[in-house]
Amino acid sequence: MATLQATTASNHPTVDPDAVEAIESIVEDYDFYGSFDSLTIGVVEPDREDADPYLELYGYASFEATKPILDENGSAVDREYHCTEKFLERLAPHLEDQLVVETVGFEKCRFPLLAGQWSAWPDGTVTYNSFDHAPENPTVESAAEDTDATSESSA
Repeated sequence: MATLQATTASNHPTVDPDAVEAIESIVEDYDFYGSFDSLTIGVVEPDREDADPYLELYGYASFEATKPILDENGSAVDREYHCTEKFLERLAPHLEDQLVVETVGFEKCRFPLLAGQWSAWPDGTVTYNSFDHAPENPTVESAAEDTDATSESSA
């Protein structure tokens, strides 16, 4: 089994200064892990009074939120997968700017690369875009039509 090597980074969206504790609570509800267990997610409160707090998210793991399933002692015994969209939906209302998170990775330097981009807007809209590893081969006619359209638009 190959080990996924990934890097994740994001922009630094401004967050509602009154929502810092709520954001930290949301982040604590989820696990973000990878081969190096090193994804940093948190609110940074700048030293300057005129600067707003912002969210930072980066590290050496793919961006996938999981929710730990705890036993009666509070120890994680399993996890619920595919929680990234829910995590971003919960986070979105506390953002003042769009959050963009990008992940790029590979398994043993083999094709295909893992690459994806999550976006979350303050209105709650969440989108995901990924590499298309199996694009359709355009026919000669449709490729010629695309070329003609490009030529016309640039004229």
